[in-house]
Order: sequence, then C-alpha cells, then structure tokens
Amino acid sequence: MGFFSVFSRMLLLLAALVLAWPGGVQAAKPKSQQAWEDEEDRRVQLSVETALYKQPALLAQQLNALKASDPKHVNMYFIGVAGDGEQEVFRREIEYVKREFDEQHGTQGRSVVLANSRSSVERLPMATVTSIRESLKAVAARMDKSRDILFLYLTSHGSPDHVLALEQEGMFLRGLGAKELADLLKESGIRWKVVVVGACYSGGFLTPLKEDHTIVITASRPDRSSFGCQDENDFTYFGRAFFKDALPASSSLSDAFETARKLVRQRETQLFGHSRKQARAYSEPQMYEPPEARHYLAQWWLGSKQPAEQRAP
Repeated sequence: MGFFSVFSRMLLLLAALVLAWPGGVQAAKPKSQQAWEDEEDRRVQLSVETALYKQPALLAQQLNALKASDPKHVNMYFIGVAGDGEQEVFRREIEYVKREFDEQHGTQGRSVVLANSRSSVERLPMATVTSIRESLKAVAARMDKSRDILFLYLTSHGSPDHVLALEQEGMFLRGLGAKELADLLKESGIRWKVVVVGACYSGGFLTPLKEDHTIVITASRPDRSSFGCQDENDFTYFGRAFFKDALPASSSLSDAFETARKLVRQRETQLFGHSRKQARAYSEPQMYEPPEARHYLAQWWLGSKQPAEQRAP
C-alpha cells in the first residue's frame, strides 16, 4: 500500500474521530437547533432589510413633527439615544426617560428618540452618527438656540478609548467618540445644553464636552465600568438611580445627581462588598456644572414645576 493511500486512510480515520467526539468541531447539529438558527438568520435579514427601507421615513417623521419654540417660555428639547441594539435595556430606558420628560418637563412635541433595537426597527429611527447629527440640526432649526435648552441623553456600552457603541443586529455601525460628539454639538449652535452619557468609561466624555453653557453628567469615571446593562433589565444602575428614583423628587439637577450617585454606590456595594480591592470597581458617576449653566438651568427648573400658564416668560 502506497504512502498516500495510508495517509488518506489516516486522515479519514482522524476526521471520523473528530466528528464522533463530543463537542467535535464538525459535529452535526440537531435538526431542531439547525432549524432555529436558520429561522434566526431569516429574522435578522428581514430586520436589516426593514430597517434599511424604513429608516429615512422614520427619522423624517420624528424630525418634521418637532414643534417650533414658544417665544413666551424657555423651552426644553429632548434627544434620547439608545446605542447598542444587542440589549433591550437601553431602548427601554430611553423610552421611559422620553415619556417622563414629555409629561413632567414639557418636551412633548419637542422630543426625539433614536434607538438601535431588535424590537423597534419598524417604528423608531436607528441611532447612528448621521441620525444624531440630523436630529441636532433639526432641533437647532426649531428652537431658539440662544434661549431654549437641549437635554441630550445617550445610553449604551462604552469603550476605554471613550467611544459610545452604536450597534444594530446584522449591521456594522461606527461608534460615536467623545470628541466627535463635542464637534456635533458645537456645529449645532445650541447654547444651553445638558448632556448625560450612561455607559462604561463615560467619564471620558466630560473634558471634550466642557464649556460654560453645558452641564455634563456621566455614569462613570473615565477609567471605570458602569453596571446594570443586562438584556432583561428595564434600567441600567445609573439610569434608574438618576431618572427614575432621583430626578422626579429633586430641586435641581445637582441634587438629583448627588442622590443618584449615592444610590448607585449602595447598589454597587451590594454587588461588590466593602473590600478595598472591590472599591476599585465602583463606577463613580461624574458631573460638570459650570456656574452660568447651573444658574440658567436652576431658573428653568423652578419654572418647569409650575403649570404652563403660570410660568414666567
């Protein structure tokens, strides 16, 4: 028997052993598993196709519906961004915050939601760098840029190099870096802004966004993770602490932040314990509040607690 014939038999025997071995790299999948995977692939492809065809119309629908500024009042405009579509927690959180701001802070008709999600591609515009840019442009065109206030909330995963993840199942989307977000906000020409970034390493957005008319709040330090982003959750740790538990009962944004910071620490202590080693894992939310912005937002905040007809112009 020639060498190549023996070698071929050895290869066939080895292949048979690999296929038969539990967990072998080429082990045949059960028919039920294969059928599920095929169905999942079809679902993803349909989701991507739906998103591609509907996105321009969905974005235009929201942006065209934005109300113009009411010259009798200082108006707040809200933009919410749920960046990572692999976990539904970000979409749920953004939609909750949008409802709260519409009902409690007068942003109804002046709010935009951009969300990457496996469950909302047929009704919500996706969160991309382009849709964020276009939303900022549209809000700037409707508002009084020197008088009204933009509240921008972005929630997603973040990276150590301070890039916010923008991901939609079945697609490749580039993330939004801290410097690029700062540039987009500067291009918009909007003067008064509150920017909240809920993500791991989000403290890295603080320095690029710093300026006299902008309050910046982040869920973590530049070198720390934040927590609570499991798919089944309704909120991240910081999102729940700040928007659900603290903000409705607070007299100012800074009061809400301090309350939220303590609540997050309590939750993380339950998770990590009290050891010095574990203390290095705390997220440590951050806030930058320059005096001009603090004073301006404080005046608006007091007015927002009154019925619309009683607010000072």
